[in-house]
Amino acid sequence: MNILHGISKGLSQRTSIQQTLEGLCGHVERYFTPTHLAFLLVEPNSGDMTFSLVRGAKEEMVSGKKLRKGKGIAGWVVETGEPLLIENTATDPRFRAQFQSVKTQDTFSIMAVPLKSGELVYGVLELFDSADKTLYTEDHLHSLSAIADITAVAIERAYYFQAMRRMAETDQLTGLPNRRIFERYLEREIEVCKRYGTPSTVMLPTLENLRGLNEEHGVTTADTIIQTLGTIISEDVRKVDVTCRIGPNKFAVIMPNTAPRQALEVRQRLATKIEHQRLLHKLPPFTVSIEARTGTQDDITPLLGITVLSNVGTQGFKKFRNVAANIFQLLNEEKQSMERRQFYRKSVQLAGSFSPLEGGPSGDMLVDNISLNGIGFTALLTPPVAKNDLIRVNFQLDDSRSTEINRVVRVRYIKDRYVGCTFADQKSYDGDLGFYLMR
Repeated sequence: MNILHGISKGLSQRTSIQQTLEGLCGHVERYFTPTHLAFLLVEPNSGDMTFSLVRGAKEEMVSGKKLRKGKGIAGWVVETGEPLLIENTATDPRFRAQFQSVKTQDTFSIMAVPLKSGELVYGVLELFDSADKTLYTEDHLHSLSAIADITAVAIERAYYFQAMRRMAETDQLTGLPNRRIFERYLEREIEVCKRYGTPSTVMLPTLENLRGLNEEHGVTTADTIIQTLGTIISEDVRKVDVTCRIGPNKFAVIMPNTAPRQALEVRQRLATKIEHQRLLHKLPPFTVSIEARTGTQDDITPLLGITVLSNVGTQGFKKFRNVAANIFQLLNEEKQSMERRQFYRKSVQLAGSFSPLEGGPSGDMLVDNISLNGIGFTALLTPPVAKNDLIRVNFQLDDSRSTEINRVVRVRYIKDRYVGCTFADQKSYDGDLGFYLMR
């Protein structure tokens, strides 16, 4: 009961689906000590399963890969909605007949439990082989099922938080970020422009005579034109550019480090592609004007006042009510967002120390880089750690308060004395690191 209480307390404080799953895996690893642990997420359309989070010996073999609908242990759990225990693979006839594969051939004891929303299974948690060679029993399966039930509640809570947040930040017609997100990114881009002197351009494609299109061709056709424009614009710009819908007939593209000459080339290319796609999709004639405003360190006034526009209506929460149908999409978007944030690493030189969680020699280190997701450090001597080890790191930031950072990290990469790590005790938002990385 104490363990379940600790799990429920920790998971209930998380508002991120990914971090909720990370927290679940951490608790399960400590309690059951499996040599392999995986969370598989069910794709709602195909029924196929993706290894979304993997820990242990088979991580490199299956991480990110897919399993066809109904296949393997996870497929059986999804189709039946029931937990599965193979206490001993050597004596259980089901194992050789149904479940033996390249992934499972060396295992001796297996557990798998479903994660559900109502009666719909959207995920499977599977464990192979206790590290101390103990066979899993019905008591173990009962405990794992209880943990999965608590986790399902926590995941739904995080899901609804993310869905509501997305609804507040997304234009429901095009799926693009809305005016609220545009203003947030533009404010940051103006600060970058002023501080570092790099030019920034905002492209403003505007669909002319939207009212006339509605009256002559109908709302459905006008909506199709707007959706097509959103797709064309977002696909024709760079990955670092941010495309938003900021008004009923107006889009905006924030283009960092883009001078007027480059903006002109983009505008001409975009206008050509819009006309080509209009003819290809047999849409009625329409006109799109494209204005480009470039701000520089000496003059940012062209970027000011862009968002004094009418509000864009929202459609409510109906689209995101079904957890099982939408969690796959939201989790992928969240993971992609986190992956993008990993590129924003700050180079530092911060002295500190590290020590294994399970005891062993500690060591001195120099933190080379840091992000919200992890650190990279160089050990003074060859580090006594291996990939996937959990270690504790301690160092001070070189900010005005000399903030102390004491975190648990998982070793992801080792080369000579350099060690790359991700935070294993992820927080929904780490204020100290967040403000430090903004400097």
